[in-house]
Amino acid sequence: MDKRYFFYAALVILLLPFCYAHVSYSQQIPDDPRNSNVMPNAYSATGGTGAFTGPLANAARTYQWLINANQLTAMVGGNITSFAMRIPTSSVANWPATDVTYTNFDVYIAPSRPPSQRSLTFDSNIVGTKIQVRSGSLLVPANSYTFGSTPNAFGPAITFTTPYAYSGGDLLIELRSSGFSGTSRTNDAILTSTSGYATNFSACWTGSYTGVTGSQGNFCVIQLNDDITPVELSSFVSSTIKNNVTLRWTTETETNNAGFDIERKSVLQNQQDNWVKIGNVTGCGNSNEQKNYSYYDNGLQTGKYSYRLKQIDYNGTYEYFTLTNEVEIGLPGEFRLSQNYPNPFNPVTKIDYEIPYDSKVNLIVYDILGREAAILVNNNTQKAGFYSVEFNSVNLMSGTYFYRITAQNGSKDFVTTKTMVLIK
Repeated sequence: MDKRYFFYAALVILLLPFCYAHVSYSQQIPDDPRNSNVMPNAYSATGGTGAFTGPLANAARTYQWLINANQLTAMVGGNITSFAMRIPTSSVANWPATDVTYTNFDVYIAPSRPPSQRSLTFDSNIVGTKIQVRSGSLLVPANSYTFGSTPNAFGPAITFTTPYAYSGGDLLIELRSSGFSGTSRTNDAILTSTSGYATNFSACWTGSYTGVTGSQGNFCVIQLNDDITPVELSSFVSSTIKNNVTLRWTTETETNNAGFDIERKSVLQNQQDNWVKIGNVTGCGNSNEQKNYSYYDNGLQTGKYSYRLKQIDYNGTYEYFTLTNEVEIGLPGEFRLSQNYPNPFNPVTKIDYEIPYDSKVNLIVYDILGREAAILVNNNTQKAGFYSVEFNSVNLMSGTYFYRITAQNGSKDFVTTKTMVLIK
């Protein structure tokens, strides 16, 4: 028998302890026990009949939603803890392009006069006590309102600091926003001419943070959420070894948790990059026990980074958890050339190296006879930091190869060689 078969068999046996099995399975998604009610109810699975430049406008707004009790029956006896909005089906891009911050985004809830009797004087629509459930600034992360679906997914939940106990009856939600610096976005909305407007729902607005009277407006589709917390996160921490970051987080309870997107952005001098999704970790669905998660972000360049988790429910609702500290990747402490990985390889492998000082770098591959096989880095001046180079050996024959690095920086020159094996 060919000696190569013995080699491959031995290699498989050696690698088995380091392999993980990947199991594919289908999971029936349970009904979400939270009352995530869309107002109006008839538009939970279909887009609105129009749009409105209201709550997502960059200019100041006072905006009132008036909702008939017949739309809220599933929420009776619960505590309303947040609401969410969405952009129209006609949208052609996510919004916003970069993070925006409302200076003031204040929300009030009160018993309401019926939508059919709506007044254009804001306080006249209130029956009973108006309770402020949210105040202060609001950060809207870049691309958190997405397009491309019918209807589009709801944006991030806007959480109340004071839950509102809903016991029944017509309901009024009032938003007072002082606007933000950036580009406005229209809301998915129901036109005033649409059936159900002025009976099941109604709206009014004005272009002022402190509005007293206003005009009739399209009804912006809204999702109300009650007091069941989908995920209770008890810790979210990071640790760093050289240019590798480990993120660990713990949940105490989970309800319909589909999983977590891991997002990262580079914190540059005088500016910040946008958030970028770098991975996903599957959630445990429903659990009343503590669950531990981890994610490894390896091979980073020198710099500062921020991380956050985007926790996603089965119904598409999501919430952000941001790491409280920035992660800093410092400069290497010494010259270092790492073993290529994978090794043996076919046909592509990676080679990592570290240089603690700005240096002129050469990285060259040689065959067993010492002949030059490939130049990976050709006398390039590189700043101190961590580097990774991909080597594609598609045109080379199987065998043993050597790769040699030289890094020149005055008296701090560095030269070393390592071996790798190509098997085709």
